[in-house]
Amino acid sequence: MQYKLIIVLACFVTSTICATSGSTLKNQASTLLDQLNSQKMDVILFWNAVLIRAGANDYDTSIVATPDQAGPTTTSRAFAIIHGAMYEAMNAFERTYKPLFNFINMPKTNDVLSNPAVEAAVTAAAYQTLVSLYPTQKTLFDEAQSGFLNTRKKDLLSQLATVRGTAVGYLVASTILSNRRSDHSQDKGVYTPIMQPGYHQADPTHPSQSFLSPQWGNVKPFVIRSGSQFRASNIVGQNVAQRLQYINSQNYINDYNEVVRLGSLNSTYRTADQTEIGIFWGYDGAPKIGVPPRLYNQVVRVIAIQRKNTVQQNARLFALANYAMADAAISAWESKYYYGLWRPIVAIRQGTRNTRSIPNWLPLGAPADGSGINFTPGFPSYVSGHATFGGAVFGILRLFYGTDTMKFQLQSDEYNGITKDSVTNKIRPVRTRYYQSFTQAEDENFLSRIYLGVHWRLDQEAGRTMGRQIASYVFTQNN
Repeated sequence: MQYKLIIVLACFVTSTICATSGSTLKNQASTLLDQLNSQKMDVILFWNAVLIRAGANDYDTSIVATPDQAGPTTTSRAFAIIHGAMYEAMNAFERTYKPLFNFINMPKTNDVLSNPAVEAAVTAAAYQTLVSLYPTQKTLFDEAQSGFLNTRKKDLLSQLATVRGTAVGYLVASTILSNRRSDHSQDKGVYTPIMQPGYHQADPTHPSQSFLSPQWGNVKPFVIRSGSQFRASNIVGQNVAQRLQYINSQNYINDYNEVVRLGSLNSTYRTADQTEIGIFWGYDGAPKIGVPPRLYNQVVRVIAIQRKNTVQQNARLFALANYAMADAAISAWESKYYYGLWRPIVAIRQGTRNTRSIPNWLPLGAPADGSGINFTPGFPSYVSGHATFGGAVFGILRLFYGTDTMKFQLQSDEYNGITKDSVTNKIRPVRTRYYQSFTQAEDENFLSRIYLGVHWRLDQEAGRTMGRQIASYVFTQNN
């Protein structure tokens, strides 16, 4: 009888959560559809907004018990598949650029070069990939798809074009999903820490921390040839003897001193603006915020809207940016686990021959945003994922627009008037940051991880270089 009661209660709780999340997702879809009309979004911007919403929901336990795409690695892959499908669906009509995938039995599109057909194709491609990659949020995607199509014309020609376009979109989505099914993203990697100075170990303030995506460097890239194509330079050493030599070098000592000075929890040297920069670019998997690929899509979105891109330009820009970020994740994680360099919290507490040990040192840390104490991410330091993502996405933006000069402003969900700070235990205010160029924003992204005390300057420099190389390669291959 006791077991029956437990089962009944469990079912009741589960059904209550499902009912609540279902209602939330329907309300979110309604809000997005209102924005579609009020902001006059094109089909790419609409589905990008849905994707950005899904990326936040994936880290909202009132909606998703366990993320469908946990961490920046799997999220970057998902975003690339979804925006890649939208781009390829549109390109089936435009045929302006060479497709990245080989599509067999593609329906004829010459006779349906109409807006309803293109929008239906993009919508079908977005919907199919979203449901596949974020199945827990199917209600959101169902409502978004039906709501979007209901806003379009209903005459006979439009209906016929919509049917044909939908067929194209579903074929594109199924082809891409099939292509990525055996890309090694589901492989289970194992990282065994080397218990020697200079090597990565779990954050001592979170000793049960796992090691995220140690196998990700073996995932099949979207555009680059392999995860090791742009491997970071062997500055930190590939064996214990070389690692000891590096962590006793002057360059390492300089990086150590910088993090102790600017990245400590209670630093008296870090300015209020530097603290804001560190947190602003966080997105370290906090509740209702998610991970870096979501942040950088928000950046691209701001620029695309400001520049009044055509729908074709948006399809290509978001695909390029997300292909570059997906390959940046593969490359960065290949280098991370190839070298296995320790993070500041481990290094500073242990010390070396030439750096003092500070046993209870704490960084400002990656923002946990009210879900616990701040932390150091659970993967090696060299290279920085944020710097690599930033180098990739800002590199694509420079190449796409042919300039670095770009005035724009950006709001972060870390400062949205809702998110709670784990250090102060207060709601952070709304903050808007202003930029004169892509490089200015990229530099803030670069420095943010030093201000949080979770990365060395070397990680940032190598990551940014890697990201820019990937951006150049991706853009050239798809130009």
